[in-house]
Amino acid sequence: MKLLLHGTCVEIKGKAVLISGKPGMGKSSLALQLIDRGALLVSDDQTFIKLKEGILIASPAPSLKGLLEVRGIGICPFPYQEQSPLALCVEISDEDKTQRLPEPIFIEYHGIQIPCLTLAKNDLLGAIKVELSVGLRD
Repeated sequence: MKLLLHGTCVEIKGKAVLISGKPGMGKSSLALQLIDRGALLVSDDQTFIKLKEGILIASPAPSLKGLLEVRGIGICPFPYQEQSPLALCVEISDEDKTQRLPEPIFIEYHGIQIPCLTLAKNDLLGAIKVELSVGLRD
């Protein structure tokens, strides 16, 4: 069974990072920053999650493959990854809920827990924090 989630997804070091938050929070902008730093687009706006052999797999909606909305420019084509194992969820919030030394937070899909990172909207170090979080999960 596939779950359709409102979120943007990129792949870093072979691991999918799902970016979620309310409309206008900067999901696509964070994805663009990560792509500029070497990540690959998986999906923008709509991400499918399915369980395959005990691993959560992220994939794009068929009509949106390889497309990313860049605010102020429009819909732009990018190289993309057809599917990627989900390793991290990022929640963008309009409130700064960042703790100095946070306790681990997890979100569950299909009975599998995935680490979750909370970022404030427009966090200038957001892309670096995401990369560090993916690296810490090795």
